[in-house]
Amino acid sequence: MMKIDKNKTKEYITQKQLPIMEKENGLEICYRTANLLKEQFPNEIMKITPTTIIEHSVKNSRLLGGKKGRRGGMSGCQAYYTIEKPHRIVVKQQVLISQEHCWCGANHYSVDPIMQKYGHSIVPKRSLNTPIRGNFALVELMCHELAHHRTKGHAKGFKIKYKRHLDYMVNKIISGEFYQ
Repeated sequence: MMKIDKNKTKEYITQKQLPIMEKENGLEICYRTANLLKEQFPNEIMKITPTTIIEHSVKNSRLLGGKKGRRGGMSGCQAYYTIEKPHRIVVKQQVLISQEHCWCGANHYSVDPIMQKYGHSIVPKRSLNTPIRGNFALVELMCHELAHHRTKGHAKGFKIKYKRHLDYMVNKIISGEFYQ
């Protein structure tokens, strides 16, 4: 008969449950960001419900909307905004857990970005798109995805809204109000 060490069993359960708790924490940060932005910009943000921001998973497959191909994977995206009603933001599970592999698009999505020459064309200077991680990565991701509401692609309207949202959230984080 095999002897079971209770301490190792508890450790295993804790490690197995850790990603679930981290995902929930990530979603909580996303919802806090969305609610603060909705409070400040009520006409720019869609209605926030318990299914507005969801993780990309099999259990949420009926909520993902869009084409069947989109239901299959994230296609290299960290998150995406669904254009079908009800609007949703779908976030990659790994981003919710690790809160990394994101980048700050403040220059790239700026109305007047710092440019550089690339081949025969001039493009936004990508080196200014700083890799970010932690809570700020999720806050920036939500500012980006929420800016897609009632805008087309990454055009000027999106850029103005994104900057407004990001500036507001940066001020909330710096002042400490985000964590109250």
